[in-house]
Amino acid sequence: MPIRKTAAPPLQRGLACLSCRKRKLKCDGKKPVCSSCLKMKRPEECEYEDRRQKSRTQKLKEKLMKLEDRIRELEGPAEGSSSGASSSSAASSPAVSLGGPFFPELDSVDPSMFDMERAAFPVWANNSGSPSSSSGSLSVPVSRSVTCSPFAQSMENSFDANSSLGHIFGLPGYSPIPEVPSQSWDLSAPLSDEQRRLLLEIFLAHRHQCWFDNDLTRFQLFADPESARPEPHPALMNAIFLLACHFGRGPHFSEMESQFLSKTLHEITVALDNSDRLVDVVQASCLLAIYLYANCRTLEAYCHSFSAARLAVGLGLHQIQLNDLEPSSSASSSKSTAPIAIAKPRTPAELRDRIAAFWQVFMVDRCWSVANGLPVALPDGEHHQGRIKTPWPEAAPELHGMLPGMSLNSESGQPVYLPSLKAKAAALYERTFRLASAAHQTDAYWNEHRSTSIALQRFNATLPFFVGFEGYKTQAPYVDVELLSIHTIANVCTIHLQRSSLEMETIQSANYIMSLIRQLNPADYEFLDPLLSACWTCVAKFYIQMLTNTAFDANTPLPAYAVEQELHLLVVAMRSLGEYFPLANEHAKKIEDERAMLLGFT
Repeated sequence: MPIRKTAAPPLQRGLACLSCRKRKLKCDGKKPVCSSCLKMKRPEECEYEDRRQKSRTQKLKEKLMKLEDRIRELEGPAEGSSSGASSSSAASSPAVSLGGPFFPELDSVDPSMFDMERAAFPVWANNSGSPSSSSGSLSVPVSRSVTCSPFAQSMENSFDANSSLGHIFGLPGYSPIPEVPSQSWDLSAPLSDEQRRLLLEIFLAHRHQCWFDNDLTRFQLFADPESARPEPHPALMNAIFLLACHFGRGPHFSEMESQFLSKTLHEITVALDNSDRLVDVVQASCLLAIYLYANCRTLEAYCHSFSAARLAVGLGLHQIQLNDLEPSSSASSSKSTAPIAIAKPRTPAELRDRIAAFWQVFMVDRCWSVANGLPVALPDGEHHQGRIKTPWPEAAPELHGMLPGMSLNSESGQPVYLPSLKAKAAALYERTFRLASAAHQTDAYWNEHRSTSIALQRFNATLPFFVGFEGYKTQAPYVDVELLSIHTIANVCTIHLQRSSLEMETIQSANYIMSLIRQLNPADYEFLDPLLSACWTCVAKFYIQMLTNTAFDANTPLPAYAVEQELHLLVVAMRSLGEYFPLANEHAKKIEDERAMLLGFT
């Protein structure tokens, strides 16, 4: 086919020079001077925004200054700006200090205006980047309004920087995140509190990518001796540290990955030998599987995912009931009736953690098995003993409205919980893929196809609206990466159901996924779910099918050159994701090879 000259891909948001941005001109981003500024003979005006990350302390200071100015503005008179009014306002404003916790000093601020309840939640809980839908007296949910005040939203990110590590990890007062280690740690000795704190902080900023939705207070450095729950098993902690090293991306972190991998494997074996904290072993195996899948070690990952799923069934995690708490009466049994008997949960938090552990296993098994064309391990519906009865994950009652980025509102205005949406999306992802892969289309097939299509429509109706770039944020991710993943999976499900045809609904789903990719900032890729690479591969194969389909003609909504541009953008996105997850690079290479083969390129 003739060679077409394709336009250069559009520049990523925020990479244009300030001069072109001001004049609304197209910029190619060349440094030190872009082509537009050279052409207009103003090279001295060509400047680029400094995109280097500011220190945590500097960001906190800047936010506090804005906060003090805003409080003075709200407490002062509506008109007039005399020095007397300013001093009076300043005197009535709370004094904020970097030296210690400052939440109590802000009690005088109207909570209905600032939604101060959520301020005490750790900063890393907001990793998805979307504020809670429970916004006090705000009439428009923050997560669904692009034009609402960025100040009310940024408050969530301002107050918790001081206490996230101190409150959760047992280190009192403000303490900046320790610097990335200048040399590898000696892992033959126990990790220091500072080292553990650093690794936990890194992991918890990325836990949404591992589908880890447990109670975070259990991971305090200094556990409450009166707590009814044991500390996490070393297998789980080492799996967390392994992924922290992966996300840390420093050279010394990379050197320590193999050591934490060996420690995790060893501790899993020890835990199984001693039947010790087996629910933690399930989650450790899940984290290990995700790490291995993302690093192209598919067979190893599948073994650990399969083992986690079968152990979860043996422990009865697939049939948890909300009344499964350990009874107060000694006459009742405190052991579960599962094949592998373990003590019943003693607190509501432990019960929620077991529910979260099961749905983590479910998502890893369903999603990653489908992504690699492997059979799933978890049964469902084949027999009453294998039927899944565990309720969908829910937020703790005391945390409703206090989980930024995890509780949003659906299109109908009903509150939804993101971990629950992710689990439902995973179920539909596997179910639609199974239908797309069916060899025979019998009456039973079409009945299931119809019911799955209805279930997908109902699920899409519950999804919160994706608002895209959230300009009030001062650091990545700049979009709600969790909601982006859910929307992507939901649209891939539509492609699965209509894979053999070029229906308008299928094309619209593929185009919507492309619109999500176009809203990503380069810094967002670090926080994306590695499963997105498999989803994008599905879209790419659909576009290749469009190009090679004999029915592809002038009546097709997308011309051939537009489809080729979309394929190019998909490969670029996979390469960007591949900087953090090698699996994405493998997917990009396969798409390039398949495109070249099917289109007859040499």
